[in-house]
Amino acid sequence: MEYLVDGYNVIKFSDMFSAGSLETSRNKLIDFILKYNPQGKNSITVVFDCKSQNPFEFNGYTTTTIKGIKTIFSEGQKSADDVIVDYVENSSKPYNIVVVTNDKGIFRRIGGGVKKMSVSEFLYDRAKQQNQVRTIIKTRSKDDFSAISRELSDLWLKNDKKENSKKIKNKKSESEFDITAELSDLWLKK
Repeated sequence: MEYLVDGYNVIKFSDMFSAGSLETSRNKLIDFILKYNPQGKNSITVVFDCKSQNPFEFNGYTTTTIKGIKTIFSEGQKSADDVIVDYVENSSKPYNIVVVTNDKGIFRRIGGGVKKMSVSEFLYDRAKQQNQVRTIIKTRSKDDFSAISRELSDLWLKNDKKENSKKIKNKKSESEFDITAELSDLWLKK
């Protein structure tokens, strides 16, 4: 079995790979793979987008090794997605390949016969199987607004209490609709 990893897709998934440069982020991913072996005893290849400064320089990919891990960089106008698809299509045993990505476009392009694995499964489930602490991996979700939601809800509730005390002092009508309280209740339910 060979694991084919969409490198930048994994890096963008978790804050633990965040760094000041792409090279440092790549090294953090490689270090994670070396330390936790999420692929088990299987071979692994990590694919990254363009290493070349000039996208018209070369239209293919280069293979190298970083800290003992086989690494492929797409070159020129070819993307890492294209390299992954070509790699699978040119394999004599595609059923022995596990593609690790959250990119549904890649999954559609590679079709059947190839095993597909989400990034979370690659990072979490494998670490869990090896009794690694789950808290070492913090996901980055662009749709996770829970901290903001809680903060806004707290502000709304605080403002709502102030408004309610003003209403009581001013003896305003009880039949008024308070949108702030309704929104904070909805937000707290999520």
